[in-house]
Amino acid sequence: MIKEKFKLSFYQIKTLIFLFAICQTLLSSCQTADVPEPEVAKKSIVLPNNPNFIYHGRVDFTNSSEPRFFWAGSGFSVWFEGTSAEVILDDFDGTNYYNAIIDNNDSERVIIDCMKGETSYLIANGLESGVHKLQLLRRTDSTTPHTKFKGIEIDGDKQIVAPLKLQPSLKIEFYGNSITSGHGILDETRQNNDDRSTWDNYHTYAAKTARSINADYRCISMSGIGIMVSWYPLIMPELYDRIDPNNKSKKWDFSQWQADIVVVNLFQNDSWLINNMPQIPNTEERINSYRDFIQTIRQKYPCAMIVCTLGNMDACKDGSPWTEYISSAVEKFKTEANDSNIFYVPMKYKNTDGHPTVSEHQQMADVLIPFIKNKLENR
Repeated sequence: MIKEKFKLSFYQIKTLIFLFAICQTLLSSCQTADVPEPEVAKKSIVLPNNPNFIYHGRVDFTNSSEPRFFWAGSGFSVWFEGTSAEVILDDFDGTNYYNAIIDNNDSERVIIDCMKGETSYLIANGLESGVHKLQLLRRTDSTTPHTKFKGIEIDGDKQIVAPLKLQPSLKIEFYGNSITSGHGILDETRQNNDDRSTWDNYHTYAAKTARSINADYRCISMSGIGIMVSWYPLIMPELYDRIDPNNKSKKWDFSQWQADIVVVNLFQNDSWLINNMPQIPNTEERINSYRDFIQTIRQKYPCAMIVCTLGNMDACKDGSPWTEYISSAVEKFKTEANDSNIFYVPMKYKNTDGHPTVSEHQQMADVLIPFIKNKLENR
């Protein structure tokens, strides 16, 4: 019985030795085979202080290696070689949205829904070899915190090139509220206006006007803001000259960039909130507050055409006194300052709920664009 048990173990051992030899042979053949490791595509990072970047809007360059974007419509354009591009952003709290547009093809833009902190966002891959334009533009306004721009990543053996198209010489700046920012512009249901994914400054009447007249565009707007009163303590006469909307000590240097045209679209929030003020201003005080703001703008831009409007929510509907306040303020300023380069352009009331949608912004652009073009042609 013991002998039989020993013989069984012996055969098992022989079998195991045989199998072990086969495994060693197979392992040896695998080790000697030339199996290449997968290649990782090399990337090259281009820093924001490269002179070939063209920046748009009022940008904070306190640290030139990580400029900060606050304002709707701000961003950059750059031309790069190669087949791919990524954008490195460091968003303060992950509440901002940006459009990334390759070769001016807005229909295939990439929408960046920012994450909190530093993140690299893939914008394009598998492009045709050659030079491509990348444009990054902020959709959200200054009611959300800043975003730091940290650079772009492109193919490792490629580089960015000198701009193929320079900034337009004509300059236009808008001062406005949620309408000019593009608050809820993509919300056709008019039920989710406060969802920031529905905000998009690129398709506002302001941005459309700037593109139509081929002007360098700046947008100083903030949802909820007014001239006399806002939905928060800050008002436009306190905000208009800041780099950082939340820092009153960081002032913008207007000598760096002189607007040829300034458009002011304010008083909608004043019309909603005026009765909640501790001391309700009378008609003359309302007119004077608007006139004073225009005077402030004129001091910063002595030669600019100033266009005042109000649209296209309920403050401009038929019978509203707010359109009269603006037209009276404009006439008063014209007379007092002997200034013939300031105008009031009325807008038609959209007569729908919520903020204006893309088509309703187009209605405003259809009023503003021909007016400005006519003035430019006859100046």
